[in-house]
Amino acid sequence: MSYNSVIRSDDPNAVALLNENIDHMQETLDYMKMVNDYFGQYGTVVGCPGVDMDTAKELDARVNDEQEKPYPDKFFIDNRSRINTLQRNINRIEDNLQSLYQGWRFKGGEAVVNLANNRLQLMFNEKPSEKQIAVMKTRGFRWASKAQAWQSALSPRTFAAADKIDFIKSIDGKKPSELQPQTPKKNAPER
Repeated sequence: MSYNSVIRSDDPNAVALLNENIDHMQETLDYMKMVNDYFGQYGTVVGCPGVDMDTAKELDARVNDEQEKPYPDKFFIDNRSRINTLQRNINRIEDNLQSLYQGWRFKGGEAVVNLANNRLQLMFNEKPSEKQIAVMKTRGFRWASKAQAWQSALSPRTFAAADKIDFIKSIDGKKPSELQPQTPKKNAPER
């Protein structure tokens, strides 16, 4: 399963992998709803089908201490938002493969377009210098220890910021935005 792993935009299995992530998140939503419904009916999670005793006690304690139900609305909102992002990425792939962002190699590393997490990730062969780190931070990239990469949200703004980081230009010297597929300009109506 590819959940929470890198799904490259050029991977021929990208749609299937993104759909796996959506299925996993939907299962998580269904589980949280079932737990909340059980708690609403019985006032405890203990005895809820599919929930072990330790987890049930932990969820009950969470309700008693901090919140009114085992899984507050924030959990549902966050999961639905990620599902929507993944679905938009699937739609872009299916509608027009050329409209997706593309990664590249640069001296000392690689820029990866991670569709699963909606991030542009800069992966270095060796730890960047303090000066390089300072430049990446000023351009909106943050260290993600889980991904072991410097990353920023996928957007045209991120690629514009990456253009201003000289040490991540592609091996052939092109700026990151120059490597991205150009979306056709809409014809403006005559006035």
